[in-house]
Amino acid sequence: MTESVAQFIHNLRWMGWNLFLAFIPFALSLILFAKRSPKPHRNPFWWLSLGILILFLPNAPYILTDIIHFVSDVRLPNITDNGIIFILIPQYTVFLLLGFQCYVISLMGLTDYLARYKFIQNSIALELVLHFLCAIGVYWGRFNRLNSWDVFTQPKLVILNGLANFSNPNFYVGIVLFFVIFTFLYYICKLINHAIAFYWQNRPSQASV
Repeated sequence: MTESVAQFIHNLRWMGWNLFLAFIPFALSLILFAKRSPKPHRNPFWWLSLGILILFLPNAPYILTDIIHFVSDVRLPNITDNGIIFILIPQYTVFLLLGFQCYVISLMGLTDYLARYKFIQNSIALELVLHFLCAIGVYWGRFNRLNSWDVFTQPKLVILNGLANFSNPNFYVGIVLFFVIFTFLYYICKLINHAIAFYWQNRPSQASV
């Protein structure tokens, strides 16, 4: 299993970077949408941070597309079945779950916040819009190899790639596929998160045992 361990260590490098990018919107959501006063003060820095959150949000569901690396890993020579089952599958499972959970919590925090302060009436409509925008962002990242910060560092390249995609049929297939996957998995994870939160808030206290 030496080769599997070596591949595990190799994967940690790029997985760590991708998880860091997914963690950015997650961390910002915890800060921006924390429950404070009934009328929180939203200064320019708050709005700037919100823009950064939305800009980096596609990095979280993007992690799902990294499953292609798993396919490549299992095809490597000298990777044993035990290495796949006991090392690579657990590694990718944890990686994918953490990345997508960052997406779910970030989006839940945003929609709950906007609903709490009466900015929106229908959170589902906003969630669907953001799923669609993230699907576009993930396509740009996976196939155009663009990063979130390219909006500032290479805006011309972002615009040119965006316009070129309109003439590519794969673009429409890709964003529809990503949109369906993100939406389906999001609502499953959201339901699970609500169930866990409900159980945690209503669990019997040790004092009553």
